[in-house]
Amino acid sequence: MTPTPDIHRDLGRLEGRFDAVEDRFAQIVASLERIDARLAKIETRENERRGAWVILVALGSILSGLGAWLVEHFWK
Repeated sequence: MTPTPDIHRDLGRLEGRFDAVEDRFAQIVASLERIDARLAKIETRENERRGAWVILVALGSILSGLGAWLVEHFWK
């Protein structure tokens, strides 16, 4: 039994659609990789900001303690 020309045409059409799906999938994967890279940069910046806040709070605590000690001992 030989395939009819309709089957060849249908297979060609199916192959074209499959190629289009593969191309679209590759675009989606590339887009997700770009998004991952951007999120990694954002996460790095947020970690740096968090570290800066920790330093500022620690410095403020130390300076306020020093100020309280100075007032206690030298304000009299």
